[in-house]
Amino acid sequence: MKSSDTVQSVERAIELLYCFSPIEPELALNDFVKKTGLNRTTVFRLLTSLRNKNLIIKDETAGTYKLGLPFMGFAQIVTDNLNIRKAALPVMRTLAEKTNETISLNLIQDLNRICVEKVESTADIRQLIHLGSPYPILKGASGKLLLAYSSPDLIQKVLEEEGNDDLNKDELLIELQNIKEKGYAFSMNERVIGAYAISAPIIGYNSQLIGGLSISGLSARLNKQNQKIYIEEVLSAAHILSIEMGYESEKMTR
Repeated sequence: MKSSDTVQSVERAIELLYCFSPIEPELALNDFVKKTGLNRTTVFRLLTSLRNKNLIIKDETAGTYKLGLPFMGFAQIVTDNLNIRKAALPVMRTLAEKTNETISLNLIQDLNRICVEKVESTADIRQLIHLGSPYPILKGASGKLLLAYSSPDLIQKVLEEEGNDDLNKDELLIELQNIKEKGYAFSMNERVIGAYAISAPIIGYNSQLIGGLSISGLSARLNKQNQKIYIEEVLSAAHILSIEMGYESEKMTR
């Protein structure tokens, strides 16, 4: 087999793995075909190779496939090496105790927002956030905050990838600039109807963006008084994490 063919096979196998999601943890052969556009024979061959390495498990009764146990080990390796996650968790727990709202730690990955850690609210009704799932970076405070503190090149790339004809790019650029000037982002009923989010940046060494810290919950629970308090609290928590991550300024730029 040629090296170019080998690389293509690996890429196709990885494409099959990316078909899984928290919403679709089990998939049938036809699901892979529809999602990837590959023919059934190719998909079957790749799934067989992944099964041989225990990366894929097949339910013979249902005829469906799911991720294998090795991914638990992979996830643990990634988790253990996310220094920002380790540093953030105690701060997030404190913030959750103060606000009784859901606290999330978000990073940019492949032009999306990814939640890598969360502390859920203890309220009976709370916003649901999936760890590791890609969320749009152009909707909601958590995504726009990350974009606002990103490089102009990344912002331009995201705008070029966005296929929404209704998006006013000039207005968005102004909004991103305003977010950076204020030092935080706020949204209500934007990504999820009935929910709000407040997000602040975590800045590290050389003033590089590391991630975003967010408070989110039901819009009905938010009023002007606790909104002001939450903004102050999330800014303070993000500043503490920024210092731990190597940020040297006494005060983060607003």
